[in-house]
Amino acid sequence: MLRGTSGANEIEGGLKPMKNRITRPLISLAALLGMSAGVHAAQIEMGDVDIDISTTLSASASVRTSEQNCEYISVFNGGCTAPGGTDYDVNSDDGNVNVERGDFIAAPVKVISEANAKWDNLGVFVRAKAFYDYVGDKMLGHGSGKFGPVAAGYPQRRELDDQFRGDKALNLQGRSFDLLDAFAYGNFLIADMPTTIRIGRQAVNWGESLFIPGGVSAYLPLDVSALVRPGVELKEIFLPQNSLFASIGLPANLTFEAQYVFDWEQSILPACGSFFSPSDGASDGCRYVVSGGEVYNFGDGTSRKPTAFVPRGPDERPSDQGQFGLALRYYADWLNKGTELSAYFVNFHSKLPFGTTTASIITPTSQALQAFCNPAVPGSLSGPGCTTAAPGQTDDAGRPVSFGQAVFALSAGDNKQLIVQYPEDIEMFGTSFNTTIPIIGDATALSGELAYYPDMPFQVDTTEILGADAENFGYTPGPGEPDYYNGDPVTPGSTIPGYRYTEALHGQIYTLSTLTPSDPIVSALDGDLLILVANVGFQYLPNAKGNRYAIPRSNETHPSSGSADTFGDNCVRLNTCSLSPLYASTFSWGYRMLAQMQYNSAFGTPYTISPQIIWSHDVSGYSAGPIGPGFVEGKKAVTLGVTASYLDAYRLSLDYTANFGAKYRNSAFDKDFVSMTASYTF
Repeated sequence: MLRGTSGANEIEGGLKPMKNRITRPLISLAALLGMSAGVHAAQIEMGDVDIDISTTLSASASVRTSEQNCEYISVFNGGCTAPGGTDYDVNSDDGNVNVERGDFIAAPVKVISEANAKWDNLGVFVRAKAFYDYVGDKMLGHGSGKFGPVAAGYPQRRELDDQFRGDKALNLQGRSFDLLDAFAYGNFLIADMPTTIRIGRQAVNWGESLFIPGGVSAYLPLDVSALVRPGVELKEIFLPQNSLFASIGLPANLTFEAQYVFDWEQSILPACGSFFSPSDGASDGCRYVVSGGEVYNFGDGTSRKPTAFVPRGPDERPSDQGQFGLALRYYADWLNKGTELSAYFVNFHSKLPFGTTTASIITPTSQALQAFCNPAVPGSLSGPGCTTAAPGQTDDAGRPVSFGQAVFALSAGDNKQLIVQYPEDIEMFGTSFNTTIPIIGDATALSGELAYYPDMPFQVDTTEILGADAENFGYTPGPGEPDYYNGDPVTPGSTIPGYRYTEALHGQIYTLSTLTPSDPIVSALDGDLLILVANVGFQYLPNAKGNRYAIPRSNETHPSSGSADTFGDNCVRLNTCSLSPLYASTFSWGYRMLAQMQYNSAFGTPYTISPQIIWSHDVSGYSAGPIGPGFVEGKKAVTLGVTASYLDAYRLSLDYTANFGAKYRNSAFDKDFVSMTASYTF
């Protein structure tokens, strides 16, 4: 994830804690790529107060260019089984159902405005944004399409605001007004040491992460919904928090920094039912998950729900207190003509959600069915009594439901709840460096970071979580069969932990090179500036052997045949597929690359034309999450784009993104799209 500039980064105080400090390569990259606004800020003087005001107006649109692949849509929404016989998760296909080839994904009209008022050594910075998206407000999820709930009897899409969801998802996708940064700052000399203090809404961004998330800056909340919306600016991605920040320049080229966060802010995920929504269990505005069918609407505006309908209960939100961080920086002027070395400690609460459920309470109907699916017999969940079709029980696709599936579906429909958790007090020890090296072009910035988590929570696979119900209902594995559930015992009605802790190391390194016309490549292409970026990252889980951490589609089976037959994909019970359990890898890695050529006064015009290409490749392994790099082995993406700018104020951009590779576990495999943006900054 490209690291953005916050208002705090853009403030230039009169006193610098470290005069020779290396310019942040990521801020430089944003400027080089033309992603930083404020060049044409209006300047107002009111006595001794100087006020800079900058506003960007933009209109954007994105359109799906690829056909829907039925293998990425559940059979309950008219999809098809994959060649191996597996069925796509009904709780993960709403975005695919709602957007067909040629449909608009989003079309926001947006304004971002910021003001910086300075008086002597004091100042106030404020930034706000607002947008309206007609596609999200009036079109997405409405009408009929190629796919939709088959039980409805006629084609209908998945509404963002059905009877059970309410209007949160619709409001998130259609319109918003947000106060972003709002803080006061001052630059002082304390005991002859330059000091900066800021208080208010701000994003204190530490570390050297670039395109790959989950590193030192993982403590910051993200606006993922904005990230996948066309026309996004870097300043929108990292959400400010109410916090106090202080930086003091110490002798011997040292700088000490500290921050304390006053309240907890969660990350904003894509709205439920939007094109990039991850799943109904995590997307913002989703209020339920289902099994064995799909929710659909009647003509009177009410909605029908399947038997296994699990509503979302209250989120388990963390405390507003207890989040803080410390950083120590050293500028080594003797190392490679200047190198910044930094060390960090951060204690934070997760900003990303972890999904789980409450443990089911067995109902009289389920107990009656246990006469056929006997828990007194070890291994019975995978035996004929439990895997045999229950008379009169079918799912929305008309397929028979087994006695074992019916036992848990009926109880879940009566009393189970979906719970979203945010683990507290995650500790991160980090280190980073940045320097310049004469490798490519006039100069190459080289930066890297390591983030060590002694106890990082990672999401547990859904089928593993549901195994707690099997144990509570009295079922036990057969001889030699793995446990249905490896966690601590959970009483019926209480929350099953959706995460488990393990040691984790996240790291990345990147280079940023600029080549001028004196370079043969730039000269041969008749360009003015070539920007090359390479970013490599990894996740290492040294103690994760035998884990059951979730990765894409890991919920389709389980090491225990009883859990696989009862809670996994239907093809497992019917023996029409062959699935091997697969969870997060001990080691996973991938890389990202960017190249942009800039042509000033292109074709004899006053415009600067900048074609670029971005390449993404997850090389090996599957990352645990949600806090992490998110690697999915073999997954690839390429973005081709061109931007035209005039006087650094008017900008037009066109981008095309293609997703491919890792077909089985790549949820974006059939989601190619094109995006367009026009903006004006004044």
